[in-house]
Amino acid sequence: MFGQYIQLAAQFYWQQRQQPAQRLYRYTQVVLMVFIITLSLTANNIQSYLSKNLQSLLGADVVISQSQPLSAAQLAKVTAMSDEILLTQQLNSTLTHQQHWQRVRLKAVNANYPLQGQLLTSHSVGGPAKPTASGPNSGEIWLESRLVASLGVSLGQTIDIGDAKLLVSRIVTHEPDRLMEGHNVDMRALINRADLPLLSQSDDLIHYRYLIKANSQQTQQLIHWQRQHLPAAQLHHKRGNHPLALFWKRTENVLGLASIILFFMAAIAIDLLSQVHVKQEQYFSAVCMSLGASRQMGIAVSCCKWLLGLLSILPLVLILSALLHYWIMGQLSHTFVGLNWQIHWQPLLQSVLAVWAIFAIFQIPVWLMLYRNSVALLFNRQEGGANHWLSKLSAVAVLSLIALIYSDNALLTTMMVTAILSAIVLMIAMSWSLLSIGERLTARLSGLLPFALFMMKQRIVSKSTQIIGVGLCAFLLLFTLMLLRDIGATMQVYQRQHDGNLMVSQATQVQMQALQQWADEQQITVRQHKPYLYANVVAVNQTALANLDIQPSDSLATLSRPIRLHWQQQVPSNNRIVAGQWWQADTKQWQQLSVEQEVMTDLGLAIGDSLSLIINNRSIDFTITASHVFRPGHGSITFWLQAPPELIDQVQVRHYAMASLELQPQHWSQLPQLWQQHPSLRMVSLQEMTQRFDTTLVMITKVISGFTAMIILLAIIVILASISALQGKEGVKNSLIISFGFSRATCQQLNVIEWLVTASIAAFGAIAGTSIAGQLIYQSQFSLSYQPDWVWLLSTVTVIAVSVTALGLIASRHSLRRDVRSLYQQAQ
Repeated sequence: MFGQYIQLAAQFYWQQRQQPAQRLYRYTQVVLMVFIITLSLTANNIQSYLSKNLQSLLGADVVISQSQPLSAAQLAKVTAMSDEILLTQQLNSTLTHQQHWQRVRLKAVNANYPLQGQLLTSHSVGGPAKPTASGPNSGEIWLESRLVASLGVSLGQTIDIGDAKLLVSRIVTHEPDRLMEGHNVDMRALINRADLPLLSQSDDLIHYRYLIKANSQQTQQLIHWQRQHLPAAQLHHKRGNHPLALFWKRTENVLGLASIILFFMAAIAIDLLSQVHVKQEQYFSAVCMSLGASRQMGIAVSCCKWLLGLLSILPLVLILSALLHYWIMGQLSHTFVGLNWQIHWQPLLQSVLAVWAIFAIFQIPVWLMLYRNSVALLFNRQEGGANHWLSKLSAVAVLSLIALIYSDNALLTTMMVTAILSAIVLMIAMSWSLLSIGERLTARLSGLLPFALFMMKQRIVSKSTQIIGVGLCAFLLLFTLMLLRDIGATMQVYQRQHDGNLMVSQATQVQMQALQQWADEQQITVRQHKPYLYANVVAVNQTALANLDIQPSDSLATLSRPIRLHWQQQVPSNNRIVAGQWWQADTKQWQQLSVEQEVMTDLGLAIGDSLSLIINNRSIDFTITASHVFRPGHGSITFWLQAPPELIDQVQVRHYAMASLELQPQHWSQLPQLWQQHPSLRMVSLQEMTQRFDTTLVMITKVISGFTAMIILLAIIVILASISALQGKEGVKNSLIISFGFSRATCQQLNVIEWLVTASIAAFGAIAGTSIAGQLIYQSQFSLSYQPDWVWLLSTVTVIAVSVTALGLIASRHSLRRDVRSLYQQAQ
């Protein structure tokens, strides 16, 4: 019996296979499957690479990292739980040579370095790298090749850092403990630990990293001990997660969340196409039932036919996914050296089954219709009804499921869904109101335009669906292009206007005084000056940060490292309170916090919750009394956590400051003198920040460009699907027009008018949706007002509208090639 079902389903599938609606349905499935499978393969490949990278670049079995050295008792305890321990010290500094300067990550090691792995160096830039038994000798400094080129220094020359004169003796090619900084743009240098006191660096600016050799049992002991006694420290081990694992998991989630857009468009295409092939399913099932077959047989054949369709496109999907995956790995290999293309079969199978389950949800209304309806109803299918709304609910269920799986940021999800729904509501309102008003105003007029509006008004439900599909495609294209075009320019203009062109990210009190004195001498105004101290968030409502049951997010990743805690009596001019109440001037309660709204959202915090912070080795519980957001117009230096000024009287800890200045061209050449006196002073130019942003934007551009290509493919499918769904009604219209003696040219003119009206309504809806999305993102993420380039926006919309109209006319021209008799037959 089952074999007969398969044979009958195969015959039915093959008869329908070349029909336009079925081809479009397969194209939709191919695009979605390629996207999801490629995303899954890429994510798993990267996670596998990170796992291997952790094994090879940790430089030890366990690494404990923190901003202060272990006490004698702590060091003795760690030594007792390990086979060997090695200390390296890192600090951010600025190296100067003549008129050149460069920010650098300086690492101090001893003769026992490295603990595990090989240290590779060379005696010339580009020369052969050889294993080196130990680190630099006292009085030497080893630079990486980028740093040599940036400073314009040669081997054999000396570099001054504080009171030390260090000889550049080798080029560093590979460090076995590079994992913690292996994927950033910081330039690197190695010195001997004996020279560290000569650099005149404050001890609180030095980061301590303990490389530990330990077996499996000792590793577990160290993990348990660190959680109990060093909650503010970071611990990584070879059997744990890579430091970037959560970052790439969140990247996968963001891309997966973006797939809501693709599935929404696919839902529109499938809903339009179902109007064509559901009738064929009904007719086939009715014929089988009239010949004595059961309803179960009709459903079984439909299921087999649906499964055969998926199996027929699977080889093509796998080939395209593999090629696209190979291309993505090639692009990422420039950032992750050693990243190779490989297929992981288990996640591949899981992705295929997951997408098929989603397609099954889309197909449920068809199967339920076949099960519930009688033979008479199958032959006389009624429009709308429960099945119509069930198809809409199925689409909502699919979109909700995807959002639930991939969403790790309620704010981001809300903004995306709000923007899409706003665009849809606007387009529905515009299509119904404009078509209704236009049809009523032209009711007493003659001509093609009144007749076209009248015909569109009679098919307002189907035309609204068509307008939503086209408009949503235009909105998504505009939105992605807007992000690429506007965000960089907007941020750069704002920063230059309010922050100047030099940002001080960390300065001690002594360094800030020297900077202020230098600025006064050069007649430079310090635009902003805000103090802060470093603190570690270790618990939320007495639950350790590592044990929180929440999705990975930027906030969680940032709070796992030392954060800047600012204090101020009044609400800062570039902040506004959105919840709770700022502390009063006469309050004696200093254990209060105001937390940035995005952090509150990501971590699920509320007013009244507590955060446990470690400040200068002291654990302090703070109560969240307010939540603030950034407000533009008064500089961009803001802080995630803020406290009352009474905090500094209660906690004895070193203070730092952030500041911003506007330098003239002649001032830049004088910065090396300031850096030579204070090499740990952290300053970055607006140009350097822009370059970093542009580098990030290049990668984002590639991702969005690929995403945009899929949007365009689905946009074409949606347009073709809408034409295919309305083909019968177009036949009725054309047959009536031609039967009254009008020419096919008149039908073509009516098509032009209809597509221009459709494209215009969709275009205005897309513009409105893009503006809403821009305002939401700019206001939420940057607290800026989105000011689009309307000339560029309207030009882009015009191009999209013309393209849509041309595609619609080309796709629907075949209905004009038939004679009146065939058009009447098509209409029946």
